[in-house]
Amino acid sequence: MATTVRKVKTALSSPKAFKDAIRAPDAPAEGHAYFNEDLLPTPPEARTWTALHFFSYYLTQTFSSGSYNLGATLISIGLQWWHGIIAAVIGSAILSVVVILNSRGATRYHVGFPVYVRAAGGIGGSKLFVAVRASVAVIYFATQSYYGGMITAVCLRAIFGSAWENIPNTLPASAGISSKNLLAFFIYWIIQFPVMFLHPTILRHLFVVKAVYTTAALFGLMGWAIQKNGGSIGSFSFAGQVTLSGAALVWPMIQAINSVMGALCPILINQPDVARYATKPEQATWSQGTGILISKVVVMFVSCATTSASTGFLGKSYWNVWDLYDAILTQYWSPAARAGIFFVALGMVLATIATNAGSNSLPVGADTSGLWPRWVTIVRGQVVCALLAPLCVPWKIIASATSFLTFLGSYTVFLMPICGVMIVDYWVLRRGNFHVPSLYTKAKGTPYAYTNGWNLRAVVAWVAGVAFTVHGIAGSLDPTAVNQASKNMYKLGFLLSLAMGSFVFYILNLIWPVPVYPDERVGEGLKTFEFMADSEGFFAGESIDGIRGVLTGDGGIEVGETDSKARYGKAYVDEKTGPVSV
Repeated sequence: MATTVRKVKTALSSPKAFKDAIRAPDAPAEGHAYFNEDLLPTPPEARTWTALHFFSYYLTQTFSSGSYNLGATLISIGLQWWHGIIAAVIGSAILSVVVILNSRGATRYHVGFPVYVRAAGGIGGSKLFVAVRASVAVIYFATQSYYGGMITAVCLRAIFGSAWENIPNTLPASAGISSKNLLAFFIYWIIQFPVMFLHPTILRHLFVVKAVYTTAALFGLMGWAIQKNGGSIGSFSFAGQVTLSGAALVWPMIQAINSVMGALCPILINQPDVARYATKPEQATWSQGTGILISKVVVMFVSCATTSASTGFLGKSYWNVWDLYDAILTQYWSPAARAGIFFVALGMVLATIATNAGSNSLPVGADTSGLWPRWVTIVRGQVVCALLAPLCVPWKIIASATSFLTFLGSYTVFLMPICGVMIVDYWVLRRGNFHVPSLYTKAKGTPYAYTNGWNLRAVVAWVAGVAFTVHGIAGSLDPTAVNQASKNMYKLGFLLSLAMGSFVFYILNLIWPVPVYPDERVGEGLKTFEFMADSEGFFAGESIDGIRGVLTGDGGIEVGETDSKARYGKAYVDEKTGPVSV
């Protein structure tokens, strides 16, 4: 205790001491800050994610309330349940390919998205892509927290019964939420908040626990519903459902496939943030692809089967998961029903926390660390993301801004061109070769310096990918705003924005090629596939300590030097004598 007090007093003794106290670990005290502990390549001892963790990570993202409710959207546009299964198979197969393509580089060079994207966007230009991803993730963290609050309300009703139900509502209708649901939101938020302090190296255990518990809970409820329905799933046909066939089925099926892929769009971009922790490269590829394919198909079937069977004895179709749980409690109120629904709903609460942590707060943590390396770490960024959630007033957004949510739902159009740029840059242009020390400097002659740190080719490609399909958003908000061709293009938004961003970036690089290696190292680097991967992106004599030395001025190296000795650290390779200390 006395030691802690002394540290606090020291930190408050002067502005410099305070800055030193709050500076992110490993971040430079002076000069340009392009790295901290979380932005540097992951050291071997921290590469702890195995195939089990990656498989459960995708099972975590899919077995959630959002994916569970996806079937409602597909049924509402006239598809049969088996159409949804087909869409899930096709969409998941495409997703598996994209995941493998966008995770490979991070498994070899062990850097997260904010650093990985510097290769394609430049040291400065990458911040545009980082900011795009972070801004959307904050809003989605808030809305997912609201969903978690609604499921928490079910848990509280199961525990307290009429005492919970009789909580008076003192909020006006314009608030968009009742008093008890607002209380449930903050209870959920408090439960979720400690998870924000978990680093991804520890967070992996949560995904495994959630994958087991929530999967068992969902299958348990499905089995109970089938038993209550006389042992039958039912016809999968629901009241008021419009059935499409023939040519009228084509575009709704395309829209369904796009929706399946769009639901996992954020974690396609997030790939480097988790793949960097892979114990072995192959563990982050086949396990993720398998996880996507299996989980998407299974959760689609479970949601359709549960809703179909429960319709038989509830007399109404409930697609919203907390509405279904509430309806079961109302009709079968008993100690057994309350206990059963509590444990099932608790599984969905856990699912929402894990999904929020893996696909929203982790990206925000990584992104804010990339935007402000000197002060923000991944954990600090995750905490900030959680603190911003109530300020976003998600219940108000959901209650009164359907158009805004529709717009947010179109964020695949904004993210997939970035994904396409990253894939083309790694697999086609650089052939899997990153020079890691150059990812942390804008010095002249380094491959990612571009135009003052901005790769304008990537920016133009991103704008082209967005512009190619973004006009279709207006059709989602107002069907009369654009023509049918525009609306159809938007239904293909995932693939079209990905393809257009990739194509434009490739063509621009054919016209204006970019260097793969630093000027002083061109003779040492080959263009064979992943030539640099075995050394994890370092030439002989280079090291992570060298990166620290260059940017902090340690070891007698002056900040701002541009010769090869300064750029590549405390040691470099002399053509005649070999490694030389500087």
